[in-house]
Amino acid sequence: MVTDPLNRPVLSYAHHQFIILDEDIDAAAAVKLMHGKKAETIIVTNKQGAFVGIITDSDILDKIVMRGEDSDQVPIKAIMTTPLITISAKANVRQALELMRLNLIKRIPVTDNIHILGMVTQEGLANAIRTSVLERQFRSYRVVIRERYKPIWGNLGFILQFSGLLFIAPAIMATLLGEVRTATGIFLGITTMSVTGFILNAYGEKTPMNLRQASILLVSSFVLLSLFGSIPYIYVNPFGEGIDPPTLFVNSFFESASGFTTTGLSMLMYPEDLPKSFDFYRSFTQWIGGLSFVYLVITFFYPERKLAHMKGMIGGGSLRLRQLILTIAVIFSIYTVLLSFLLYASGNNDIFQIASLTFSSVTGGGFVPASTILVSENYLELIVLMAGMTISALPFAFHYAVFSKEMHTTKMRPEIALYFGIIVFSTIIFTYLLILSDPQAQILTGIFHTFSAATTTGFQFIDVTILSEQAKLLLIVLMLIGGTAFSTAGGIKVGRILLILQKLTGKKFSADITTRSISSASSRYDHTYHIWEQKAETHKEEKTFNEAILVIILFITVAITTGGLLSFITEKDFLDSLFESVSALTTTGLSSGITNLNLDLGSKILLIVNMIIGRFEIIAVIYLFLEISKAKKIVPTRHKTK
Repeated sequence: MVTDPLNRPVLSYAHHQFIILDEDIDAAAAVKLMHGKKAETIIVTNKQGAFVGIITDSDILDKIVMRGEDSDQVPIKAIMTTPLITISAKANVRQALELMRLNLIKRIPVTDNIHILGMVTQEGLANAIRTSVLERQFRSYRVVIRERYKPIWGNLGFILQFSGLLFIAPAIMATLLGEVRTATGIFLGITTMSVTGFILNAYGEKTPMNLRQASILLVSSFVLLSLFGSIPYIYVNPFGEGIDPPTLFVNSFFESASGFTTTGLSMLMYPEDLPKSFDFYRSFTQWIGGLSFVYLVITFFYPERKLAHMKGMIGGGSLRLRQLILTIAVIFSIYTVLLSFLLYASGNNDIFQIASLTFSSVTGGGFVPASTILVSENYLELIVLMAGMTISALPFAFHYAVFSKEMHTTKMRPEIALYFGIIVFSTIIFTYLLILSDPQAQILTGIFHTFSAATTTGFQFIDVTILSEQAKLLLIVLMLIGGTAFSTAGGIKVGRILLILQKLTGKKFSADITTRSISSASSRYDHTYHIWEQKAETHKEEKTFNEAILVIILFITVAITTGGLLSFITEKDFLDSLFESVSALTTTGLSSGITNLNLDLGSKILLIVNMIIGRFEIIAVIYLFLEISKAKKIVPTRHKTK
């Protein structure tokens, strides 16, 4: 490859801003044609069609205009420069510049000895050389930006623009209720989100991404959504008067991130004091973040193969695109309506509170619309919410299978059975420990909080600090385990635990629906192909097992580390600090009382980081730094038998 611009073919810099005219045409007609074609040069031919001369703007100016000649009476052969000097298309830039220097000319036609292929100018070649030198200096940076970051910018801009559209609903609600301050704050968030998305779209490229880029996109999406989602909090300021700007920003970012990541930790002890539309906005952020709308909005515009890298990390699971859309847009809407009706039947007549509780339960969010709305006496409401929390912790694929004949729940049953086994066992133990700590506590209270921890929802109406160390540790373990794979719940996920058990015991806990049988009539090529498929599957299982081990190690390591830091900074008991850290990391929202308005900014930021990396089960953050994501495709070409 030729890198020196002087050695590049001159034809690569040729333009076609010229016209070819007969020598007998008058100058006035030639100028008219020249301007009509936006040409800079006229090539003149004789009667035999041979190229005999050239005319430029300076020829017309010097030989007609300055002399006062009548252009209608002057043929172009009288003002052309002749003979015509040309250069071969095989020549390079160095030879073209040398020929111009020797003949004291500034432009020269490029020819193949029969036709004029183009025109090069001294100025054009000089600019090309200058640009080439700059390109060589900055090529590596351009490649990095174009290949690594432009796809992220383009896709991120796209997500922000469409996410902005989704928030029109709470903005309109605030407007209809006459809550101007809330409406203004939400519209400001929508505007800044959309403008930023437009700018990123303008400078980015919506092209396919590798797994590392998809990981950056997803983490960046939730960081920016949380950032722009904090604007209504900043504008409304529900944290009290006299708060300084840095604290207001961190508090707002904390609450916004808690909503989008479906964590539910909150410093707002009395949400009933908030405007109703703002309370709805808070629950709506959980709906957007929990049901993977970030993924859903882009699936309408991107082929599924381009989104394969995002799918596993954001909740797609084994569902195909159409199935996932139906699950999120239709099935979860049915759940929402049904749960809302049941909450109304349980005695709650406030439509805003019903919407908030429903959104929080089916997404595993945990925000409550009022500080006293959850009480042990209202057992019907608690049972409905436990049903919603269970929905949030089961796989999207399971929900689709329940409503569709296309899929069966066979492969998911072992994981779901293990999950409910864990809940039943933990419920008995926790309820017993709770009653030991508080003899007045009701059994339903223990059941409810076990479900809240196991589904990583975070609904809470007991004081965690009164619990024994054993009860706290049990809740910590439940939060770390989390829900099932590809659900809205957080945590390590039961699927990974089942995978490890399967690997260690050598037993398969589910039937393989896709098992291929090889008939005796199969050719040796089919047999070879099957062997390679088995190797590929084995490699994939090994990779998944390694990732599961890594995720578990990282969850425990991050939880203990951040818990220790939180304990050191706040001077609180380590177990309470660990409880708060795990709650944020697993996007649960149960609190030991550490999260409050008086918490220092450093601790709040620490919990924010835990919430965001926990939203992707840390796996997306792993992909930002490690190359474990590159699975080798060991499937050979399949040959046809003769």
